[in-house]
Amino acid sequence: MPHLGEVLASRRAERTPSLLVYMMAGSVPDERFLATVDALKGVGVTGLELGFPFSDPMAEGPVIQKAASDALARGFHWPDLLRLLRSCSEKLPCAVMTYTNPIVQRGELSALQDLASAGGSALILPDLPVEALAPFRRARQTTRVDTVLLASPATQAERLRTLVVRTEGFLYLVSRYGTTGAGGGNTPSTQGREGELRPLLDASHALRPKLPVLVGFGVSTPEDVRRHLSAGADGVVVGSAVQRRLSEGESPQGIAGYVRGLCDGLTSKGPSA
Repeated sequence: MPHLGEVLASRRAERTPSLLVYMMAGSVPDERFLATVDALKGVGVTGLELGFPFSDPMAEGPVIQKAASDALARGFHWPDLLRLLRSCSEKLPCAVMTYTNPIVQRGELSALQDLASAGGSALILPDLPVEALAPFRRARQTTRVDTVLLASPATQAERLRTLVVRTEGFLYLVSRYGTTGAGGGNTPSTQGREGELRPLLDASHALRPKLPVLVGFGVSTPEDVRRHLSAGADGVVVGSAVQRRLSEGESPQGIAGYVRGLCDGLTSKGPSA
């Protein structure tokens, strides 16, 4: 099973941009979820982020909030995630994105062991403070599951340095102030003087030249993809735009067709090394 962090690092070294797709596990029946994963693999997606539902998804906009509620209403629990993750990880490198509470309740080591046994290679927790990272880093020594940290336009230089040094696998750079989804916040211009992403990308790469930095939140068009890559990102994460289509019953082929259009934004030039 490919390790997501290693795949992303290899693609950065080759100057090949990456595209990750987020979908909420349990929001639709497994059969349709897995058919969509198969279709996404066919259009060249680099990897998957599987959302695990939580009752207070503070970073999420309405699309993913509803998807989480749908999954919880369907009785989707941790063993169900592991079953689905096991199937998905046979197709594409996988991360799980959830919140700190469900992980700490299970115990950090136990939870990461579960993810590793199901083929997961990264964990993304938007509400995890870097000061609480130590047990996750200890667990990584035996599980190889990366704990990915997030930075944002509000991250100050000293804090960014800490995040870049301690994140594992890649750095997840939130593109804007606000929540996930198109229209969920204000996106700083990659060219403007205030709140721009380029200095964050440049600083991150200067601190750890081999570390992939991916941009997420509000990515929904090929133009978004090209803009972030031209600013120096190593790839992008698309979530709400795919999840909305999944929740509304669009076919796996239709969703893959949309994502193929996003892949058109992955220019051959790629990010700066």
